[in-house]
Amino acid sequence: MHAPETTRQEQAIVRRYMLVAERADLAMMAELLAEDAVLTMPPNPLWFTGRQDILTFVAPSFDPGSPAYLGRWRHLPTQANGRPALAGYVQRPGTTVYRAQNLDVLRTSGDRIVEITTFEPHLLAAFGLPMTLRQR
Repeated sequence: MHAPETTRQEQAIVRRYMLVAERADLAMMAELLAEDAVLTMPPNPLWFTGRQDILTFVAPSFDPGSPAYLGRWRHLPTQANGRPALAGYVQRPGTTVYRAQNLDVLRTSGDRIVEITTFEPHLLAAFGLPMTLRQR
């Protein structure tokens, strides 16, 4: 069975999502998320409802001055369950390799993300994606 192709609108959202992460741009992320967006991280019992709750959760990981800063992000687009998805990789401070961090599956409506389901990185192998990326 062939998975449906992502629409042009979904592809544009994926490109914007990648830019948000690469730039660590919370304002741009706010524009991308629906006001009532939801972020879940199965199997972890984490659930964030609403744009502001999601931004509050993500902000420390984008802030180089925060102890929770993850590093620089890169993403590879893919699909999961017929939805647009992105494999996320982080280059931690002081390292030269981007290591797999997560798989974000998006549900969109119009030009907004209404749901992000974030899975652990071990699933990337099932998508034929690498566990590391080199610097550009």
